[in-house]
Amino acid sequence: MKTYQLHLFDGHPIIHDGDNIILIDTGAPSTIHTSGILTFGTTQYPCTSNYMGLTVAELSNLLGTEITTLLGSDVLSKYKILFDYRNGLVTFSEDDISIDGIQTDITNFMGIPIIEMSIDGTSLKFFLDTGAKLSYLPNSLTRNYTSMGTLEDFYPGFGTFTTECVEIPTRFEEAEFTVKYGNLPELLQATLIMGGTKGIVGFDFFYNFKLVLDLKNNLLTYGY
Repeated sequence: MKTYQLHLFDGHPIIHDGDNIILIDTGAPSTIHTSGILTFGTTQYPCTSNYMGLTVAELSNLLGTEITTLLGSDVLSKYKILFDYRNGLVTFSEDDISIDGIQTDITNFMGIPIIEMSIDGTSLKFFLDTGAKLSYLPNSLTRNYTSMGTLEDFYPGFGTFTTECVEIPTRFEEAEFTVKYGNLPELLQATLIMGGTKGIVGFDFFYNFKLVLDLKNNLLTYGY
């Protein structure tokens, strides 16, 4: 078990492990590193330095800060991971991590976790993505809410884009919290359909809950 200080750069979770600057991205199926071998903790993992034309240098430019590694679900699934955004901590363990919370089953698509939440009484599936500073829904579900203004975001392989943002009360099991949603460009919205999801939930979910994510066993334990 190892605990890291968590730096939230514009909503993106970043840790330092030795010389590596690591973006934790549950929304990415594959790990991208500066070389073909990543040493994380005391373990070496094979990885790619170029995923579908994307390198960590290009990711660094999109993020606005330097990283050496995007840690995707292929490596993240080797651990139970405790995310504690409010206290700026993240813990990786090969053994179970116990917290005072509720355990629930989740699903995945290509290793990317999927949870169910409800809006206006309608249950929807969402990708659970630490790499997303902003959450996303289709325009058909956000257009009746008052705009909070526009924000710029990016999507690997697509580049930067701007979107109108709205705030919507969202329910996860028995908990209700407010999520800031934008709309993905049409081309990117189509990728959600492949995973059978309606949206992406990111920073707001992780900030509102202290949680343990077990991607290997499709389990999520959450507390407050």
